[in-house]
Amino acid sequence: LRQISFPNNQQGRPPPTMTIFLNLVRYLTANYPLSTELQCFWMAFQGCIIVRSGPNKDGKMKWFHAFMKSTITAYAGASFANLWIGRPTSMLSNDLNFAFCAIAYAFVNCLPFDIGFKIGTTLPVVLVTTSFAQLFRSMGIVKFCEVGHAEFHKSPSAYYPTPIVGPIMFATMLGNMGGFFSKGFDGHLKDGMPWAFQNGLFCASFYHFYVNDREGFVGIWLRQALSGVPEFFDLDERTFAVSFVSLFMQVMGFLQLPQVWGAGFTPFGFPRLASAVLEYVPKAETKPGSGFPTTKDGKKQTNEKKDKDL
Repeated sequence: LRQISFPNNQQGRPPPTMTIFLNLVRYLTANYPLSTELQCFWMAFQGCIIVRSGPNKDGKMKWFHAFMKSTITAYAGASFANLWIGRPTSMLSNDLNFAFCAIAYAFVNCLPFDIGFKIGTTLPVVLVTTSFAQLFRSMGIVKFCEVGHAEFHKSPSAYYPTPIVGPIMFATMLGNMGGFFSKGFDGHLKDGMPWAFQNGLFCASFYHFYVNDREGFVGIWLRQALSGVPEFFDLDERTFAVSFVSLFMQVMGFLQLPQVWGAGFTPFGFPRLASAVLEYVPKAETKPGSGFPTTKDGKKQTNEKKDKDL
């Protein structure tokens, strides 16, 4: 954050509204004490709650199976994504992840009378869990965009001065490793573009073009189009981009809670619309040279029939 002066305040302290705003930006950018520890714990806690509420809801899963499934549910991206570019994963390089997975698992599954799980599913704890877990994911997208750009920036294509696909897809895959690992390739993609892909492509594309694309026309245009926004909030470009990505993911995390609009909600309607159109079109088969769609019995499908089907 830039150093902000307040000439009308003799004590040199920002007004209360500005203090709230600065604290919000610090939270969204994970710029506060114990930020890493809090993100790691609540991400692990969310993984344990998901497994305890779903695959292990009857409590019959063996403890090691439940523990490892909870760990992978929370940290699949951290476990596998870095392997794509030959780097060690944070699950091996950061001892905090496994430590907090063990603590969260013990709290959710091992306390008497199932009290840990009952506390973890109350609305206040769900809100806290969602917020810190989304902060963990947003910081992951930012970090993996930066890592991908540092890895590929020396070898852009001949048609654009900044590498695009590598950094954006690297950050997008971070949030999809869990789905691929637990459901398989077809299982993760069979219902269309998963929300993790939609969110990753949108956030990673915005951050990468806005912050890293210094020479390409997309990055230049994007910064010019939004030039007044960071200046209005007195933020530098990177802080603004990180805050935007983090705020977007915070809002979406809350809107997709079961108590609000559910996990199926997406602000990007096009994938669902395109999927519906593509699912409808193959139902009409066309005979070679006829120019008319036909039904399974070979009869021509008239406009009246199509309107009736719709």
